[in-house]
Amino acid sequence: MATLRELSKITGYSIATISRVLNEDETLSVTDNTRKMILEAAGRIDYSSKHNSAKKGRADHMKIGIVEMEHSEDSRKDPYYLYLKGNAESCCFNNGMETVVMQYDLVGQCYRSAISQEVDGILAIGQFRMEQINAMKKSTSKIVFLDSAPYPEEFCSVVPNYEAGIRQGMDYLVAQGHQNIVFVGPEFSHDSAGMQAPEVRRKLFLDYLEVYKDQELEGTVLDTRWENGDVAEQVVLYLREALEEKERPTAFFCYNETTAMGVLRALQIMGYQVPEEFSILSYNDTMLATLTQPQLSGIHINIEEMVQNAVMLLERVVKEEHAIPLSISVPSTLVLRESVKPVYLFSGENEADRCFE
Repeated sequence: MATLRELSKITGYSIATISRVLNEDETLSVTDNTRKMILEAAGRIDYSSKHNSAKKGRADHMKIGIVEMEHSEDSRKDPYYLYLKGNAESCCFNNGMETVVMQYDLVGQCYRSAISQEVDGILAIGQFRMEQINAMKKSTSKIVFLDSAPYPEEFCSVVPNYEAGIRQGMDYLVAQGHQNIVFVGPEFSHDSAGMQAPEVRRKLFLDYLEVYKDQELEGTVLDTRWENGDVAEQVVLYLREALEEKERPTAFFCYNETTAMGVLRALQIMGYQVPEEFSILSYNDTMLATLTQPQLSGIHINIEEMVQNAVMLLERVVKEEHAIPLSISVPSTLVLRESVKPVYLFSGENEADRCFE
């Protein structure tokens, strides 16, 4: 993981400022571009620290276009995609590839860069609509998608294995004695074609509950759409209702770290201790997971492996005229820190007395 000191040296911002940005400190006024720069730098440092090999010289010296999906409100709040981009740029550099960032030209219905429109291949990060994919094809048909798999009969892709990750997380929580678990995340997100669809991690959570419904496993979902306001406020409202109905969950499974930090903030506001009274399991496992107190246990998406495989596929499709499109699903890893604890008998304190101040 990148350290705050390294990020401070690279970006020029103080350690205190970087920490407050990463912790979503609402009292700190910084631009979206500043936050984006810090998170992308974290991704580059994280990759380089794990892959310290020298840059490989290549005679062909490929020029690769980096295309990002349009930033919706939730993607701006989730550092995952910025980590992907930072890792991708470092990996391309280490493999002797030049990268140029390409932006969508709405008027021309194409993607352009400030330097040149000519690229050997495109690494597309996130989800894209059909018209955007067609716009990329005006530059090159050599496209590899990272974190989505549109039209697998035509394009190579690398995606995280969410099914394995949800199963890992749920198996771990159940093994720790948790029988009443809340999944916290949006009901809908975007699919590989950029269309609104049921959030895949939420759906897999419900599927898990259905498979093990005969084992007294209870679960519910808490929809945390960004337009509904702060996650912490939504969690407080949910807990108030749950405790009034004498339905006390013991663990929260959060679909990303920003959500997990909102849950943690809500529990701390209400006076609860994590993990002594409630456990929190997060998803993604980026640098943010180590900046909270307690540090977040979570499902680690192996971003470095995803990026390396995407770059490998991109080199292949550029060099081979009739390369068969391949889709790679990268498994996740369970990372244990401090935010999950085995279930114990509740102290009997009157939960209803705790309130949101």
